[in-house]
Amino acid sequence: MKNNKLYIVGIGPGHKDLVCPAVGKIIEQGDIIIGGRRNLQLFSHLKKEKLVIGNNLEDIYGYIEKNIESKVITVLVSGDPGIYSIMEYLKSRLNGYDLVVLPGISSMQYLCAKMNISWNDAEIVSLHGREQEDLISIIRNNKKVILFTGGISSPQGIAKEFIKNDLSEVKITVGENLSYQKERIISGKPEDIIKLEFENLSIMLVQNEKINIEPNNVWKYSTPGIPDEMFIRGEIPMTKEEVRAVTISKLRLKEEHIVFDIGAGTGSVSIECGLQCRKGQIYAIEKEEEAIELIKQNVKKFCLDNIQVIEGEAPTILKKMPLPDRIFIGGTCGKFEGMLEWILGMGKMVRVVVNAIAIESVYETIKGFEGKGFTDIDVTSVSVSRGKVAGGKHLMQAFNTIYIISAECGGK
Repeated sequence: MKNNKLYIVGIGPGHKDLVCPAVGKIIEQGDIIIGGRRNLQLFSHLKKEKLVIGNNLEDIYGYIEKNIESKVITVLVSGDPGIYSIMEYLKSRLNGYDLVVLPGISSMQYLCAKMNISWNDAEIVSLHGREQEDLISIIRNNKKVILFTGGISSPQGIAKEFIKNDLSEVKITVGENLSYQKERIISGKPEDIIKLEFENLSIMLVQNEKINIEPNNVWKYSTPGIPDEMFIRGEIPMTKEEVRAVTISKLRLKEEHIVFDIGAGTGSVSIECGLQCRKGQIYAIEKEEEAIELIKQNVKKFCLDNIQVIEGEAPTILKKMPLPDRIFIGGTCGKFEGMLEWILGMGKMVRVVVNAIAIESVYETIKGFEGKGFTDIDVTSVSVSRGKVAGGKHLMQAFNTIYIISAECGGK
């Protein structure tokens, strides 16, 4: 073993018999062992210098940097270093040093082995010390989800959220103290789990067998352009399906994007964005009371958990919200310059798409983008005609021409 290297080793779920021999060899040959208090207890028989990891990561980093060239340091990680461990933190801070990483058996692997199921098709999520805003959407769209709980997120609290969001039929398996003498593995429905208490650091396996059983009125395809008749309409104007398809393509969405739909109307564009940005968040911003109710109804109909309806008027309401990656504006309503000023002030790259009907609105949008220094300005004219049967013949019925203007801004 050479100095100038930091050894980060996975010691498995906790029992000494599950520590890989190669990991044990590294620990025995090193000078210093750093790890959590429970992890260090496994190696209490070794007469070596030990340092406990707690809420002292800066101190740990400073100690490693000071001693790495003179001593062989080994950092112990529960489970496997590649799954929610201190490894990423140390990698980002210790530039110029070699990291030697040895894998271990993670609690996730251990639990799945106990249940005789594979985990290669599971979605892995950590809730340790934080909330996961899109957790319900993740559960709805995956047959297997593995959750690392802890802090503010307990298994019983998570189960309550499942019941609240019509996920009462999922199967939950909770593992605590895995590989220890007090190991407990319990399976049941959410209603069973909420009656129990669990250790702070537990792991959950959530199985949703109904993922592919969709209501007949939900869009089952990955392409945009949901038929107009699938939306709850009311008297509020709505972007036609063909125009929506082009608009979505101009937004250039990624699944993790935050999107603002300003002047959301019935919410049709928000719904399309919500289906494309499964790991992101859509904010449907609308000031009309009737439209707000329609958006809520459509969000419920399409079973989307990543769309939040915001009542208010842009750009005033925007100042209280997280910064978006994409913005769609269905109409400027005389507030366009103020919205552009707000976008410029964000200080980040954002792509904006505006739909307009009137020539004056097109002119205002283009000049606004140019005047504020936006780049990649593009104008597309979309003229849609649909066939209809009249007197036994097929005729084409034309709709208003729509202009789709897009541009990008890198901030000031």
